[in-house]
Amino acid sequence: MTLPARMTRTSLATATVALALAGCVSSQTPAARFKPGPAVTLRLAVYGDSGYQQAGLLRGYERLHPGTRVVVDDAASQASYSSDLLRALATGGSLGDLVAIPFTTMRQVAVRYADRLVPLDTLGSAADAVTNFQDTEAPWMWQASTLSGHVYGIGAEAGPLALCYRPALLKEAGLPATATQLTRSWSTWQGYLASGRLFASRIRRGPAFMDSVASLYNAMVSQARTQYYTPRGRLSIATSPAVRQAWTSAVGAAAHHLSARLVPLTRAWNTAVVRWSFATAVCPAWMLSLIAHMTGPKGAGAWAVIPVPGGGGDSGGFYLAVPRASAHQQDAYQLALYLTGQQAGPVLAQAGLFPARTPAITAAVDVTSPYFSGARVGLIYGQAAGRVPDAPAGPATQAIGADVDAALAAVQSGTPASRAWARALRQAAAAARAPGA
Repeated sequence: MTLPARMTRTSLATATVALALAGCVSSQTPAARFKPGPAVTLRLAVYGDSGYQQAGLLRGYERLHPGTRVVVDDAASQASYSSDLLRALATGGSLGDLVAIPFTTMRQVAVRYADRLVPLDTLGSAADAVTNFQDTEAPWMWQASTLSGHVYGIGAEAGPLALCYRPALLKEAGLPATATQLTRSWSTWQGYLASGRLFASRIRRGPAFMDSVASLYNAMVSQARTQYYTPRGRLSIATSPAVRQAWTSAVGAAAHHLSARLVPLTRAWNTAVVRWSFATAVCPAWMLSLIAHMTGPKGAGAWAVIPVPGGGGDSGGFYLAVPRASAHQQDAYQLALYLTGQQAGPVLAQAGLFPARTPAITAAVDVTSPYFSGARVGLIYGQAAGRVPDAPAGPATQAIGADVDAALAAVQSGTPASRAWARALRQAAAAARAPGA
């Protein structure tokens, strides 16, 4: 599954977040209460704006730890951040005392640079309730950060999938538009695509049914237990029935002109959001704040959110890890626990983001979004996160996903689907043979 670059996000409701944080600070979980220590400055390296500042979590942590200051180095691009992170680890350096590691590269980092990271299970005290990370993280998340019995990353933020849609456009096409109706009729991708074909036949000029066939493909693949690799690490893109079904569905959507032919998070996609150029989009949790920021006050109530067809899937997110180069390893560990703990769940969800660990997800279950027509985003994304399959990943997973995305773009530009697919398979094999893969 291709991981789109995370972009700058703003809070959906700053006042609500602030109030929620104020209510949470006084009810910290035992693992999040720490005695004040000596004055220290902690450097937190993240990318694409994690939302920690907007949600008030960093201010909350500093209030609980007098003398501690958290300085954030927030890179705009995930791609450039990842390159800088790998370069720093390779040389024994560090981007910060606490660093974000994207989900898609966590396994690669753990295998290559375990000696450059502090095993989190060796930090803290025996009394910490969260030293057993396996009990607070989903298997698909925990296993990627674990090597030789040690845990090198703690799940921080996830990108569980839902479906954003514009009720007014569906009504214009004579389709059901309430969340209850669509949750039922779009419980499967077949039902969703059938509505798309009706939409396209009734609205021939104007908005498209969906933003991107690549998003459709990636969402379907993310729900499969076998994606690009087998449990034994063998390439499976050519033999996985789920991958082939996702490709066939995406190519069919392109053939029926269901897509606006956009690449999510590009300038063209941003413009299309503002101009209401599509009726539906697969929405990772972090995309909500992007849409709200771009469409502004006039977009309030114009969008709604329901569960994604198929029920699960994830796109995006990161772990937090402590480099050995950090001079404040224990303090960085405490900050990681706070940013991923139960108290962080509701405020992250209200800021249009989503936590990754079970206690925080559970705490966010009652969060709703006034901007998105009162959608129960905490429940919708929480259920999606619980249904992400524990699919094997490999070192070339991200590159393969990018190659398939490019192949789908070629199909929409007129390349025969069979030729585009054959090329994607060749590129996947080459990526899997590349040095370091």
